[in-house]
This record gives sequence, structure tokens and C-alpha cells, in this order.
Amino acid sequence: MARTKMFDEAQTLDRALSVFWQQGFEATSVRDLMVGAGISSSSLYATYGDKRDIYLAALERYRAQERAEFAAILAEPRPLRLLLAELFATTIDTLLVDNGRRGSFTLNAAIELGGRDPAVTAQLRAHFDDIGALLAGRLASAQAGGELSSRFAPLDLAHSVMMGLYSLAMLAVVYPERGMLERAAAVTLGAVEMA
Repeated sequence: MARTKMFDEAQTLDRALSVFWQQGFEATSVRDLMVGAGISSSSLYATYGDKRDIYLAALERYRAQERAEFAAILAEPRPLRLLLAELFATTIDTLLVDNGRRGSFTLNAAIELGGRDPAVTAQLRAHFDDIGALLAGRLASAQAGGELSSRFAPLDLAHSVMMGLYSLAMLAVVYPERGMLERAAAVTLGAVEMA
């Protein structure tokens, strides 16, 4: 007879995500995950598999959360300039929660494992394609409504915005200073408005 799980899987995965986010994949041991998630190694393995499987599940969970945040902001019926400003402000707030030490989990994954681990690379590519499509859709609407010129293709503009957002994550690790990050964001936003 199957035993009932005595832990919340989503909460456990969130805790594992936090450990990976703080330490990275390579530096995290299964013991770190057990302590951080608050469950035994047998429960961890039975539910998620090995360390890499847990990491992939944590990355997927983070991707879903980040994608939902982007979608919610971009779906609001406000001028593009205000939506993008909010997106950058939200990103800066998130990055500075811990003085920028953790950075962006997706960016960290790209730096540590992207290109080396095919499953991680596939997840990251799908994630950045999703974020790019969300941004491109909103940028295309702004172009159609006359808020933004049609000089550049919406997807190319989306990639430029993404580069600005994820560059903030890298910058925040080294310079966890709100003023600097806000000024960098303002430059990116200004460039989009002039595009």
C-alpha cells in the first residue's frame, strides 16, 4: 500500500529552489537540499529524482512564476511606457530583496549550466522565448496603436528589453544600489521609446 506524503510538494520545491538560487547547482549537495527543504533524502528522491531532476523541477517552477509576473504586468491596459517602467521597477525590487546576492535564477542557470546541460538549456530557451513573445505581443500592440514607431520588429525590440532586464540582474549582484539600477533602467526605457 502506498504511503501518504507527509509534506507539501510545492512548498518543498520552493525551499529547494531557494537553496539552488542561493548556492548554485554545483555547490549544492543533496544534504543541503534535505536541510533546506526539510525532508529526508528518501522522500526527496522518491518525489523528484536525483539532484539534477530536483534542479530542473525548481527551474520550471521559477520559470512559471516569472512568466506569470510578466504576463500580469503586460496585460494591464495602460500605456506601454508605464508598463515597461513597472516591469523594470518590479525587477529591481526583486533583485534588491537580498542586496542582489542571488540575482536572477534563470540568468544564474544560464551562466552556470546553459550550453553545458541540454535539459537546462532547453528550459531556458523555452523561457526566454516565452518572455520574448509576451513582450513582443505588447510591443506590437503599442506599434499598432501609435505609441511606438514601427522602425524595429517587435521581437527585436523585445530582445532588447530582455537584455536590459537581465543585465540589471547581473549588475545588481556586483552593484546592489537602487539608484544605479534605476538609472540603467531609465537608459534602456529611453532607448525603447526612441526606437
